[in-house]
Amino acid sequence: MAREVTFTVDTKGVGKPDYSQEIAAGEERPGVLLKYNQQFRVFAASMTEAEALYPYVLDNPIEVGEERHLRDSDTLETLPITLSAGYTLSMIEIAILTTQNTIVYGYIDSVSGAVIGIAGAYLTMHEARLRGQLNTTWYDATAALPHDIDVIARNKGDADMYGSITILCIQEAVGTPPWPTTKKCHCPYCGSITTVPKTTTNIICSDCKKLYIVTNFSSLRRLP
Repeated sequence: MAREVTFTVDTKGVGKPDYSQEIAAGEERPGVLLKYNQQFRVFAASMTEAEALYPYVLDNPIEVGEERHLRDSDTLETLPITLSAGYTLSMIEIAILTTQNTIVYGYIDSVSGAVIGIAGAYLTMHEARLRGQLNTTWYDATAALPHDIDVIARNKGDADMYGSITILCIQEAVGTPPWPTTKKCHCPYCGSITTVPKTTTNIICSDCKKLYIVTNFSSLRRLP
């Protein structure tokens, strides 16, 4: 005759973790999680067509055979910029979508250059493995010296070039004081410089009184 017996068992674990979602996400695009001493930094160029509905959006293509220095998206400062001693900079990702053939060069201290992106007209180019392209730690692992950083996009097509170029970087503090709490933003209309808290994104120019916006990557810790 069968008997039903009940036992009390101590719980030793919670079972096998299910990592299927993380693995699937990793196959599509690995995320980026910053260390405590790192911040994201983005260099970008936007070549837009004028639009009557949006009078603040300027017509600013790169003309045939011409080039353009990218800007720091947090300040709209035009490159080249100086990376202060105590910091390293590593370019990790680039995206290009333009109406003409495009080539993008990166430079460190005017003596080290690399091609960091090439794209055909009307074709999206995205590369998420730029760590081997341009990195100040190759030349100064301890961040003992300041370094000039520049990125230039060239129009290699046969007409004015519209579109966008975006480069994602990681800036790392190496044995330095705390991160700056302010930033100097450059008005895209008149060029005036306004010093604001680092987290500011909406700025009224102190000279021409026009509104412009910048990014704030200092508070972003992770890209999914």
